[in-house]
Amino acid sequence: MADLETQNSADKIIDRMEITLNNLEQMSFDSINTTDRMVMLLSEAREYHAIMRTGDEEERLEASEAMGAILDQLLKISFKVNNLSHQLERETVYQRDTAESIRQVIDFLYSLS
Repeated sequence: MADLETQNSADKIIDRMEITLNNLEQMSFDSINTTDRMVMLLSEAREYHAIMRTGDEEERLEASEAMGAILDQLLKISFKVNNLSHQLERETVYQRDTAESIRQVIDFLYSLS
């Protein structure tokens, strides 16, 4: 009976670990895409900054509007990155808890033998 309970407990722990690993993988992928987008926007912003310094009045006005739009996008992305960071932190804690649970199951199994 204890062996069946231990096996069920171990199965649940491994399932939780796999779910958490999948979540971490997806969040890492999302983080990469998000930071790639930030790099592209910052590159665009540098180009518009150069236009604002050297362009004529109309070019500077257009560049200023484009910079405003980029800053809005960067703010939205910053909130997304912040949320991803908190989610990654939670998933890391789940991984640590899962590892501890696995250690407990292994210790229990060794104590039986």
